[in-house]
Amino acid sequence: MKLLRDQSLTHKLPDTLHCGGDMKRNGTTSKGTTRWRCKACGASGIKRRPDVTNARIFADFIEHCTTTISLTALAKRNNVSHSTMKRRFTWCWLIDVPDPTVAHTGRVYDQIFLDGTYTAGGCLIVASTLDHVVAWHWCKHETAPDYTRLLERIPAPLIATTDGGQGTASAIKTCWSTTHVQRCLVHAQRVVRRYTTSRPRTDAGKAIYTLALKLTRVRTKEEVADWGVLLHNFNTVYRRWMDERTRVKDPDTGNWTWVWTHSNVRKAYNSLNHLWRQGMLFVYINQPKGVLEPARIKSTTNSLEGGINARLKEIARAHRGRTNEHQRKMLDWWLYLKTELPDDPLRIARQSHWGQDQLAKVSILTHTENQADHETGRPALYDNGIDTEYTHSIGIQKGQI
Repeated sequence: MKLLRDQSLTHKLPDTLHCGGDMKRNGTTSKGTTRWRCKACGASGIKRRPDVTNARIFADFIEHCTTTISLTALAKRNNVSHSTMKRRFTWCWLIDVPDPTVAHTGRVYDQIFLDGTYTAGGCLIVASTLDHVVAWHWCKHETAPDYTRLLERIPAPLIATTDGGQGTASAIKTCWSTTHVQRCLVHAQRVVRRYTTSRPRTDAGKAIYTLALKLTRVRTKEEVADWGVLLHNFNTVYRRWMDERTRVKDPDTGNWTWVWTHSNVRKAYNSLNHLWRQGMLFVYINQPKGVLEPARIKSTTNSLEGGINARLKEIARAHRGRTNEHQRKMLDWWLYLKTELPDDPLRIARQSHWGQDQLAKVSILTHTENQADHETGRPALYDNGIDTEYTHSIGIQKGQI
């Protein structure tokens, strides 16, 4: 049997041949693979398809990153050792995860949920809708600059739902000045419960905690007005009680000072009153103009915390022990596949020549940084040899060459 030695079949022929002669079948190897032998020189080999092999390896890598399947289970399924499977994934970590906001069409969403979750790889801030992930950003803590870096990549939505984390309000005011903010009602209830506990002892504590529990039961504009009346009545009844002060002595300085006697209940009321005055409690009912699907506007961030953050923590927990960089890469792939229009990961890897493009960039960057700059006097980052020439400032020491 003859095989044409054209350019399209070069990658299919054994790489052990040099003469360019015709090939013929010559039995099989110990693994059952067809062996080919050259009629001219007698050299033998097998057909290799590195693109097919790399595609299969990268498919296993994506499954490992986006599910809880372990490396040992993958190795057992492929009939190889754990170390072999780990070595096969070496180049897979070089593939860059695309940024979904780069090819964004400028679509304005009705509602976007914002929340951060902490993993061993750092703090991950995620922006999502009810259906898919919009964008994400890695940072150390939930700060205003980090939220700004995330929000400036996304067109301003009509409604932004947050849990009241640090930096969120400032970033929304800077990047999305026209967006209405809906505070997650469950988190608003948690703030009140943190001050009053779930079993308050005073009448005022019981009243404000009961009022907080009614937040998630409000469905109509009439109920919104009724809830506002209850909050106003609470302030009228317990204002003088909340304004009571107690004179205490500072144990460190010995000075006497006045403090609020019922500070916890006062803080619980102020937290609700601030959200009520700012109009951040019932945006899901008093919706702004332009909302296309009013029935899909939500009052909590449960879809983000339960559907996305919980899954991220599950994957991070299943693959605990990974380096921070690898854990971030794994969660990036999972988030990317949850975006609105993700590209095929195999296509992404194939376009980057299975990680060779990223490896070439690293080699060029390292080579450039290692060169010494004689104009500025900057030395090389590292040397690749031992200087055997005599240097007057460094004498020859005993035991060294």
